[in-house]
Amino acid sequence: MNMERVTATLDEETLARIRQVAGPRGVSSFLNLAAQERLARLELLGLLDELDEKHGTPSKEVHAEVAREARRIFRR
Repeated sequence: MNMERVTATLDEETLARIRQVAGPRGVSSFLNLAAQERLARLELLGLLDELDEKHGTPSKEVHAEVAREARRIFRR
């Protein structure tokens, strides 16, 4: 995968927290992964919107079950 250097501006607190988790040399990898995860969530939200348009909004019971499963799956 080709990488491209970009400049990003982050507030000091956010950058400090990223460095605590990723280390000073792991900031780029951390931000790359965070961007990939955000893009995947946006894509999923778009797909869910399409399903809602096609089939209607799910019931409260279905919504609650999906929310429980999502918390279980993404609990990391």
